[in-house]
Amino acid sequence: MMNGVTTPSATAREPTRHRFRLAIVLTSVVAATVGSVLLATHHSGENVTTRGVTATLRVPGHPRWLAAGRDALWLALSDTRRPVRDRPLLRLDLASGTVERRILLGGQATYLAHVGKRLLASVEHVGGSGSGPSLIVALDWRSGRVLLRRQFPTSVGPLAESGKNLWALQVRPATLLQLDPLTLVPKAPPLPLSRGRKAGLAVGGAYLWATASDAADVLRIDPVTRSIRRAHVGGSPVGIAVASGSVWFVDRDRGAIGRLDPRTLQPRGKPVRVGGEPAWLARAGRYLFVGDAVQGTATRIDLRSGKPAGPPIRVAPPAKPAPAFAVAPAGNSVWVSSFASSTLARISATSTAAQPRAITATSSHTARSNAGALPRGAKVIARIALTRTPVDFGGGALTAGDGAVWAMSNSESTLMRIDPTRNAVAARIKVPAPEAAAAGDGAVWLSYPSEDTVSRIDPVTNRVTATIHVGPQPSGIAVAPDAVWVANAGGPSVSRIDPATNRVVTTIRVGPPLACCAEHMSLIAVHRALWVAVPNANGLVRVDPATRKVVATVKLPYAPCAFLVADESGVWSAGGGCADAVGRIDPRTRALTSRLYEPHPVGLGLAFGSVWVADLDSADVDQIDPRTGRLAARLRVGGTPVRLAVGFGSIWVNDDRGRVLRIQPQR
Repeated sequence: MMNGVTTPSATAREPTRHRFRLAIVLTSVVAATVGSVLLATHHSGENVTTRGVTATLRVPGHPRWLAAGRDALWLALSDTRRPVRDRPLLRLDLASGTVERRILLGGQATYLAHVGKRLLASVEHVGGSGSGPSLIVALDWRSGRVLLRRQFPTSVGPLAESGKNLWALQVRPATLLQLDPLTLVPKAPPLPLSRGRKAGLAVGGAYLWATASDAADVLRIDPVTRSIRRAHVGGSPVGIAVASGSVWFVDRDRGAIGRLDPRTLQPRGKPVRVGGEPAWLARAGRYLFVGDAVQGTATRIDLRSGKPAGPPIRVAPPAKPAPAFAVAPAGNSVWVSSFASSTLARISATSTAAQPRAITATSSHTARSNAGALPRGAKVIARIALTRTPVDFGGGALTAGDGAVWAMSNSESTLMRIDPTRNAVAARIKVPAPEAAAAGDGAVWLSYPSEDTVSRIDPVTNRVTATIHVGPQPSGIAVAPDAVWVANAGGPSVSRIDPATNRVVTTIRVGPPLACCAEHMSLIAVHRALWVAVPNANGLVRVDPATRKVVATVKLPYAPCAFLVADESGVWSAGGGCADAVGRIDPRTRALTSRLYEPHPVGLGLAFGSVWVADLDSADVDQIDPRTGRLAARLRVGGTPVRLAVGFGSIWVNDDRGRVLRIQPQR
C-alpha cells in the first residue's frame, strides 16, 4: 500500500444544466396484495439463511436510498432511466408499513440522511443525466415539510454531519463541500479531492473519510487543516464506515471488506471475502452489515474478530444486473433496500431474532384540505391532447399571446401552437425543452439555462429566428413594452433584451453571489415595476425598469420557488416545492399581508377577479379572492396541474400529462 499527502488542485466548474420540473405527484400508491413472506430460506446447495430478518416490506416502486428512525422510515424511489424523472420520497410507518407521506422534490433522491429532527436529501433534477445540477433539501423528519433547499452546479451524493458542519460529497468532479447545517450555505471554499469520481463519505476519529473508486484510494481529510492523505487500497472501494477503532471499506470489484488503521492508514488483518458485488455498509450493534444485490444477500461481520458472523442472510432474490442495495442503520437493526424486488428487509443485530413477517406498504395519507366544501368557480371546456397517449412528466413551458397558446411537450421536444378558436394544435415546432416561455412583442421567447441563451420564435413562420446569449442559467421570462426581461438564476440577475435588436442592453444584479443557482427564478413585469423572485434569499426584489436599479427587497418566511403574478394592488408568490404556501405582498408597504396553505402550489394566474393557483399535490385549480386573500372556489381537474396561462377569455393549464386544459370562469 502506498500512502501520501496531497494538495488539492482547483477544478473547473462544470456548466450548469438546469430544468424547472417541479414535482409531479403520484396519483395513487397501488397496494400490493398481502402475500406470504417473500424470502425463501435457501435454494438447494446455497449456504444462506433468513435468520435475523424480522420484517419484509413490499413498496410501490423501486426503492434506492433510505433513512431510518425509531418510528418511521423514509425511502427514496428511483429508476434507472435517463433523463431523470421525478420520483417521490415515501414516509413509512414502521408499525404498520403504511405510506404516511409522499413528497416530491422535482427530481430523484440520490442519498438520504437522518440528522437530528431533519431528513436531508441529495436530489438530482428532473431532466438530469447524472452530472447535475442537483439540490440538497432539508425536510422535517415527522411531517416531510420542506424546510430549506439549495442548488449546486453538479451532482451531490453522500452527506455527513460533524459538529457544526454538514459535509457533502460532490461526486463528479470529486469535491468536498463544507456547509452550515441550518442554512445549507457554504462555510468555506469547496475542497477539490480529484478529477475523478468519489463514492462514499463517513465521519469518525476526528477525520472525514472518502472512497475514490476510480483511483482505488481511501482518503483521510482533516476538517481543520483541510489536508488530505490517501491510502491506495486497490480494487474499487465504495462504501465506508468508521467503527471499533477501524476504518472499514467495501471493495466492490474484489467482493471483499477491507480494514485500515485510522492513524497509520495501514491495513488491519486480511480482507473479508463476501463474494458478489457488495457496495454499501452500515453498523448495528456489534456488527457491520454489507449488502450485495447480485447475490440478494447481506453479510454480517463481527466488529471484534473482523470475520463473518454466520452465513449470508437472504433478503431478496439474486438480481444481475441491478442497482446496489442501500443499507441504513436503525438502532440494533439495519434496513436493506432491494431495487430489483421492490422490497425492504429489516435485519436484527441479534442472532435470536424472530422469523420474518411480511408487510405490504399501502397509502392511508391524503393531502389535507384548506377548506371544506367549496363552490366550483370555473369549468373545463376543452381538453387538448399534445401526445397520442398520456405521458407522465411530458409537459413543459406554457404561455399565451401573439395569437395562440404555446404549450411545450418535453417528451416530444415539440412546442405546440394551439389555436384558441378551434381548441386544437395548429402547428408543431421542434425545439429542445426550455425552462420557461413568454409571448409578446411579436415573438415567443424560450429560456435555456444549460446554454445561457434565449431563443426567439416568429409566430408567423413558426421558426426560431434568433438565439440570444444572456446571463448564467436564464430561467423566468417576462415581456414588457419594448423589452424582454430574463431572470438569470446563476447571477442572480436580470437581463433586458431589446426585441428590436435581439441584444442584451443591460444586466442588473438582484442578489448576492451566495443566492445564486436557484432551481427556478420567476419574474413579472407590471406598470413601472419588475418583480423578481430570489428563492435562495427567501425574498422578492423590485426593479425600476426606467432607472434599471433595485428599489426594494422584500424578505419572505418561505422560499418563492414557483411562479409570480402581480398587478398594482399586490404581488402573489407560490412556494412550489419549497413551501405549501401562496403569499400576497403589498407593493407599497412591502409586507406579507396574506399567506394561504396550498398543497404544492406551482402555476399562478391573475384574471377575472381571482388569483388562480395550480395545486400539484391535490390536482386542483383554486381561486383566491385577491381582496380578502381567502380561498373562494375550487375546481378539481385531476392529472398533475403545473403551469397556468391566461388569455383568450380563459385559464389554460398544462397538466404535465400530455394535455392542455382550457378553463372558463363561471361569471
